[in-house]
Amino acid sequence: MKLVARLEQSAPIPLAADIACDSGELLALVGPSGSGKSTILRCLAGLHRPAAGHVRCGDETWFDASRGVDMPPQQRRVGVVFQHYALFPHLSALANVIVALQHLPAGERAEKARQWLARSNLEGLEARRPAELSGGQQQR
Repeated sequence: MKLVARLEQSAPIPLAADIACDSGELLALVGPSGSGKSTILRCLAGLHRPAAGHVRCGDETWFDASRGVDMPPQQRRVGVVFQHYALFPHLSALANVIVALQHLPAGERAEKARQWLARSNLEGLEARRPAELSGGQQQR
């Protein structure tokens, strides 16, 4: 499955972005403050509607300005890690990731969460609570 997006707008933040990401691929948006990184993520998740463009995932069209398609956020099955981390302070790093994997069968969640922690260079930190992680570790 592939996520493909073309996003354009002139205000409130000028934006012209082309994005492509294959299933299982980790994509990072990098740029100076105010360059539109959060706006791009909000567009992909369906939390912001750009003036023009499209967002497609596999054979589904999530957004297409020219055709009037705008799939609701809850139907897109997208996770976004915002600048304010929204971690559960009473849960371990592993348990926080498991919360995000509720769409998987219960027996698969812990292993998949461990895989995501490893991909994010957090292997060995599974038992730590958010207050015991650095800001960068919390963000990942």
